[in-house]
Amino acid sequence: MARKVDGKRAWPLLAILAASLAWAQGAPHPLQGVIDAVVRSGPDSQLPAHLSLVLGLNKGELGTAVKQAVMREGAVVRTFNVRSANHQDVVIMAFDEQSRSMKAYLVSPEGKLRKAVAYQAGAPATERSAADARRDFAAEIKFWTEAAHSGAAAK
Repeated sequence: MARKVDGKRAWPLLAILAASLAWAQGAPHPLQGVIDAVVRSGPDSQLPAHLSLVLGLNKGELGTAVKQAVMREGAVVRTFNVRSANHQDVVIMAFDEQSRSMKAYLVSPEGKLRKAVAYQAGAPATERSAADARRDFAAEIKFWTEAAHSGAAAK
């Protein structure tokens, strides 16, 4: 699902993300700069079939091809995924390796939450209400924004 990226490899991508994010400030699509940078520089990956199905990205047994940025913060692995076939579909995920739990958010380029799900390893995914997901969704947006900005500072 998420590929491990060491710190040395992550910094160039973060610098690109930061530059793109700075360009996108005030733009009608606040995530567009990050999306463009991930599409341009992120490695190819694939979302699992069950997550793709729950988010409504694919039907049946198909995963979803994405371009991906990955960041690790302690036991939490975060990914910013842009659907290869439709850059209007962004999936932000946070996987806690200790609890083996995942939260995933289907997001528009405007930063609007379209769908939120959560699941524990071995259990079915559950859809979350926007009200329930609002706080941790905002924290994920903040994480990616700050990561992009710190990448520029480290350049």
